[in-house]
Amino acid sequence: MTSPQAYRTLQAEIDGSTLSAPVITDKEARGLPYLQAVILEGLRLHTPLGGLVPKIVPPEGDIINGIFVPGGTEISVNAWAIMRNEIFGEDVECFRPERWLTISDSKYAEMARIVDLSFGSGRFKCLGRTTALVELNKVLVEVRYIDVYFLRVFNESADLGI
Repeated sequence: MTSPQAYRTLQAEIDGSTLSAPVITDKEARGLPYLQAVILEGLRLHTPLGGLVPKIVPPEGDIINGIFVPGGTEISVNAWAIMRNEIFGEDVECFRPERWLTISDSKYAEMARIVDLSFGSGRFKCLGRTTALVELNKVLVEVRYIDVYFLRVFNESADLGI
């Protein structure tokens, strides 16, 4: 485990919340700010989008960052580099969910928009994005429930000398 403090903080948020069990609703999960920060930080640091994402400039050409690019040119976006943009701070290589909790709403929206690129964009955006986010919201909490359950069973077994 690379971030035991983040794990303990997430455990504390889950344990301190009144949630449906054993299956949490997506709405409940989205109401847990540290959980949301962990998900965004995980997607940022370990983006599921691998390698370069090539696109073809339309036939009429386009202007990108003030530079005209001729039609038919293949351009690429490096997802790994985008997720290490300076907007995320100086410690971009560090898994630090707290970066999402201490910023303005406008900066949060801008950072979240960049992380959302990990699912692609436009007509090439991942069709499973919504499902993936629901699953992330649920599994991180439900694994905690399983963790607590097995710890309780393990402790009861130890008390019984099993």
